[in-house]
Amino acid sequence: MKNLYKVFMAAFLLVAMISCNDDEFLVETSPDKLTSENFWRNAEDARSGLTAAYSELESRSNFWDGWQEGRPVVEYFRSDYALPGPDATNYAHWMSIFNFNYTNGHIFLDVIWGTNYKGLNFANQVITKVGEMTSEQISDEEKKQIVGEATFLRGYYHFKLLSLYEQIIVRNEIISPETLDKPLSSRPEAWESIIADFKAASEMLPTTVADTDLGRATKGAALAYLGKAYLHKAGDATSAEATDYKNAADALKAVVDSQVYSLEPDFLSLFNGENENNQESIFELQFKSGDATSWNATRLHAFVGDWSIGGWGGIAANPQLVDVMKKEGQIANNGLYDNRLYGSLYFKDPFYNDTNTNEMQGGTWDALMTDTYGDTHDNHAYFRKWLPNYVWNNSYVGVNVVLMRYADVLLMYAEALNETDNTPLAISLINELRSVHGNMPPIVVTSKADVKEQIIHERTMELTLESTRFFDLRRWGMLDAAMSAAGRSGFDASKHSYFPVPLSEIQANTAID
Repeated sequence: MKNLYKVFMAAFLLVAMISCNDDEFLVETSPDKLTSENFWRNAEDARSGLTAAYSELESRSNFWDGWQEGRPVVEYFRSDYALPGPDATNYAHWMSIFNFNYTNGHIFLDVIWGTNYKGLNFANQVITKVGEMTSEQISDEEKKQIVGEATFLRGYYHFKLLSLYEQIIVRNEIISPETLDKPLSSRPEAWESIIADFKAASEMLPTTVADTDLGRATKGAALAYLGKAYLHKAGDATSAEATDYKNAADALKAVVDSQVYSLEPDFLSLFNGENENNQESIFELQFKSGDATSWNATRLHAFVGDWSIGGWGGIAANPQLVDVMKKEGQIANNGLYDNRLYGSLYFKDPFYNDTNTNEMQGGTWDALMTDTYGDTHDNHAYFRKWLPNYVWNNSYVGVNVVLMRYADVLLMYAEALNETDNTPLAISLINELRSVHGNMPPIVVTSKADVKEQIIHERTMELTLESTRFFDLRRWGMLDAAMSAAGRSGFDASKHSYFPVPLSEIQANTAID
C-alpha cells in the first residue's frame, strides 16, 4: 500500500530501538526512552511495527545493493533467457553472478540474506508483541489482521530465503542473546515453517482490503503463496511428498473459487504503471513518485531499459527467447504472434517498425538502434516489462511491481491439476489465459505429458522477467539442459542451483561450522 510507506521512518525508528543495547557503563535509563520492550503500547504502535516488517520486502530498504541491483541481478541474470546488457560488463560483481563464478563472500548474497532476516526479525516482534496486547490497547479485529499480516510476511521472508539459498536458519522467535547464534535448519524443517505460516495467515487475513490499504497481504495472497510453496516443495528432492501437488491444487483452487480476482485484458498495463492494483493483482509491491508527503520511487526501469530508449542497459534478452515466444506462429486472432510477446520484449519486427501505431518509446526499432548503435541490431532483443511508457528523462518513478498475480495462480493451479490427473480442467485454465492475455486460440494437445510441455511454454509467455524462470527450471529438473542450450558453460546444477550461506553469517554465527 502506498500509504504504508508514508510512515517508512517508523521502520528506521524500530531498527534503532531493536539494535541498540544500553551501554554497560550506564546505570540509569530515561523512562521516556523507547525500547523493544516498552514500544508496543497501542494500535498505532502495532501499525508502525507492521510497517517495519513490510519495509524489507524484496530487499527494498537497501535500495542499490538490494532492490535496485541485487535482486534483478541474482534473479534475472541467472535465467537462461537473460543476457548482460551493454553496461553490465562494467560491474564484475554482476558478471560473476551471470557467469556462476561468485563466492559466498559476494555482496549481493550478503545483502539479500541480511535484509530478509531483518524483515523476519520485525515480523516476529509484531507476532509476539502485538499478540500480547490487550483489547484495551487494540481491538481484537485489528490485532488479528496485523498478526496475520506479520505471519504472512514471516512465511514470505523464509520462502524467499529458501528459494535462493541451499540452507537457511528458521527464525520464528524474537532474536535474543541466547538465540542469536543458531544452527542451519534442514530444508524439510524450513518448508514446514513456511507452509504453517501461510496456512495460519490465510485463516486470519481478510478477503479484501480498503483502497487506502492497497499492498497489504490478504487471504488470497496467503493462499496463493501456500499453493506456490507446495508446488516448489514438490520439486525439491530433499523435501517432496506425494501429497504436495494435491495440497497445492487445494490452496490455489480456493483463490480461484473466491471470485475476487480475474485476468486483466490489457497485458501491457500490468507492468507499465498505468493500471496498478487491478483485478489481477494479488500481492503488489507499492512504489510512488515523490510528492509533498512521501517519496518511495524506483529506478528498476532504468536497469531494464536499453541505452536506445534512455535506460542504463543493465540487461538484455537472449534472442532465443524471441524464437521460443514466436514458436506457435502468427495465429493470434489479430494476425500477430501471441500478444504477450509484445508486452514482454521489444526486438526487430514489423510490429516495432510501424511508424503509425507501434512505435517503441518514441521511435521505431530500426531508428532507435541505428541512432544508438549504428546498425539495426537484427539479432538483439530487450525486455519491455517494468518500463513506463517513456524511459527517457524518467528518473525515479512510481511503477509498482506485482509479486503475485492471478495469471500465475491459474498456471500453478493448472500444473497441480495436471500432475494429479485432472488434465481436462488444466486445459480449460490454460485456454482462458491464452484467450485473454495472448489473444490466442485454444490448445490442441490433450495428454498429460503434452499439457505439461504447454504449461512450461505458457509460463514463458506469461511470466518472463517476473523472477520465476530459474526457480521453475530448478523444480522441473531442467537447469543443466537449459543452461547448456543457452551457452552458459559455467553452470553446474550440483553447484549453482542454490546460493551458499553467506560468509558473513558463517563468520558471525558460532553455531554454523
